[in-house]
Amino acid sequence: MESLPVRLYAAFAADETGGNMGAVVFEDMPLWPAARQRIAADLCAPTTGFVRELSDGRYETRFHSTRSEMDMCGHVTLAVFAALKEDGRIGPGSYVQQTAAGEIGVEVTSDGAVTLHQPLPSFDRNEVMREEIAPLLGLEQDLVWRVTASSTALRHVFVQLADLETLASIRPDDAALRAFCRDRSIDTIGVWCRQASGLGKAKVRLRDLCHGVGDPEEAASGTTNGALACDMFRSENLLPGAGGTAVLVAEQGFEMGRPSIVRTVLGTSGKDITSVSVGGYAALRLRGEFSI
Repeated sequence: MESLPVRLYAAFAADETGGNMGAVVFEDMPLWPAARQRIAADLCAPTTGFVRELSDGRYETRFHSTRSEMDMCGHVTLAVFAALKEDGRIGPGSYVQQTAAGEIGVEVTSDGAVTLHQPLPSFDRNEVMREEIAPLLGLEQDLVWRVTASSTALRHVFVQLADLETLASIRPDDAALRAFCRDRSIDTIGVWCRQASGLGKAKVRLRDLCHGVGDPEEAASGTTNGALACDMFRSENLLPGAGGTAVLVAEQGFEMGRPSIVRTVLGTSGKDITSVSVGGYAALRLRGEFSI
């Protein structure tokens, strides 16, 4: 019986109890999409990345939730390149990851830190009104401050709330949100509130509802945080500091009991965003083989 190497990582963990779980399968033999989907469903991680080498320094990764394939996944990108390094398949350096969302630049350091360079943002692809989203979150309409949309790979809607108490009080209607995201082509809905801000930096608490691509909520999200940072810069909620750099630090997963910290760095010039980078670490939790 043939088998494929499998790794399970906790990405962006704030402590030993936190992080978002991501599975990695080294696709050392070609798999059909249906086979990848079956394996992802069996592994039952929020998202599984299937990685194979294309050429020197270039890798293709296909991402599958337990339900379907998705174009890109930030926390699993961390897991993929952490796994490649820990297995001795790559060393520190710069790499290109080919995904369904396009090419993603990735940097790996000698201590295992992984940084992914996301596509530049697009805005307002999925317009949603406050009166539409509030009841889906179990909130009164006047508790929703602002609803926006942006993308740096996946399609995100962002819902700004006043404070941590309101954020903790949301009661998502999973069935209604899954139908809403399907009908409106939304991948995730990021519900957030600002905690602190200053020149060149801001801190937020984020809950990422992923009904459009997989699990109802995820504990850490690279693509969502990159898109949120861009949205905050556009609305002047994240102001650049010296050299045009703007840093967003997001707490995520705390309401799930999976505390995570995600750091996004924007490069800016005037009112333009010139780069979007999300970085962190992924910690190995399981090593094994999947029998085909």
